[in-house]
Amino acid sequence: MKIRYRRIEVESKVIEKVGEVIREIERAKHVEQVICALHSLAVLLFPIDSSLLSGSIDEHYKDQVIIAKVHAANERDDWWRAFYQGAAFPTLARVLLLDVASNWLTCFPLSAKKHIYDVFFVNGLSTEVVQVLVPHLQLTSSDVFDVNVVQSNVERLLVLCLLDNDGVFKMALDLAVSPHSEDTINERLKSVVSRVAHIVTSIPDKARLRAPPLLSSHLFFKQITIQLLIGMEERQAITDKSEMDVNLSFLGEIFSRIIRRGSSDVLLSEVTPQVLRHVRSCLSSNTDVFESNPESQFWLKIMEAITDSYTVERIAEQLLRQLATEHASDIEAYWVLWILFHQLLKSQSSVRSMFFDKFLLWKVFPVCCLQWILQFAVFECSPIKDSWTKGHETTNGLLDIVQRLAAVWSKRDFVQSAPLEQQAYITAALGLCLEKMSKEELDKTKDAMHSILQGVNCNFL
Repeated sequence: MKIRYRRIEVESKVIEKVGEVIREIERAKHVEQVICALHSLAVLLFPIDSSLLSGSIDEHYKDQVIIAKVHAANERDDWWRAFYQGAAFPTLARVLLLDVASNWLTCFPLSAKKHIYDVFFVNGLSTEVVQVLVPHLQLTSSDVFDVNVVQSNVERLLVLCLLDNDGVFKMALDLAVSPHSEDTINERLKSVVSRVAHIVTSIPDKARLRAPPLLSSHLFFKQITIQLLIGMEERQAITDKSEMDVNLSFLGEIFSRIIRRGSSDVLLSEVTPQVLRHVRSCLSSNTDVFESNPESQFWLKIMEAITDSYTVERIAEQLLRQLATEHASDIEAYWVLWILFHQLLKSQSSVRSMFFDKFLLWKVFPVCCLQWILQFAVFECSPIKDSWTKGHETTNGLLDIVQRLAAVWSKRDFVQSAPLEQQAYITAALGLCLEKMSKEELDKTKDAMHSILQGVNCNFL
């Protein structure tokens, strides 16, 4: 009860102080008055060295800065939480982003701009900051403030907060400390994670054409992908499971939305080399126990956190093509696929359908990719020499795939209507599968053999 009363008391004081600061800004005739007003609040929320400002403002206002009330660390933390988790921050942010940016910010000395203006965004609760900043990227024209100045400043703050200061990774951390022990809160948290991820990934679309290049989709998505991967990998060893689950859920949402915005190539240009580097490191050190390897587990957890089947499919497709571009060996490609997809292949029917149907019957990949797909999903073994020989007990998966490939390959309308490259692709897939089977095993698949003979008539006679 005391804690709740204390929280309400602090929230009331914060709101009162914010109202006071806004009134002082509205009455201001000189830029120093705006600086002093913001400084009087900033020192209550952040550990600011006021001496950094005193040299950049008029002598008349120096004393006001030096003698400003400062909170002890514990009280400052209480005020910070009340400010960002309540109505105070959005209220002040509107004034900062519209009034101050339009009328005063260009007059701020650099030290003041950094320590008592930018600080409200850079050192704030990142999930709240982004929800305040992004809507200001798209404003209608106004007689009250300069829209171009406002938008330019918001773009600057987004680069500063999200890219220069790892703000997207901070969001994952902020979300992880939200209460999430009860089912109702879990659902609420999922909604917040989804909303924040949507806002973040919408930034390139909402930024102006003349916005900083770092806000273009290619560079922005590249930077936040690198930021999240580095941050998550460093954090997994020191974070408890519940927090890591939230971190990964946010990462999964971000990745899904990057993919759905057509930037799978950007995402995989960062992911593929990292996983491939990990595989090569393990193989070069003769460490082929991938399943228990912490880094392998990290990549598996990322894939498990992605719940959108379309995203998983686009990742797999782009991964295969980039592995070909990277000139991965057969064994390297196998282990990359195994690390990312072996668990999903077992547990998710959509992933099985992706490999067995879409990647073998619908899409057309380079031949090396086709070999990797078959090796991983159908043959289910590493392509080490002699690891699979004729006479080896054939898996049900291989028999089923042979029958399905043969059934498609033998149809007259397929021969007549399918593009030549798809016909060649399925022919190659069928041939690679048949190569793994003995005559005795082929004899057991009467339907497949019948289809193959029928297909020979259609294709070659």
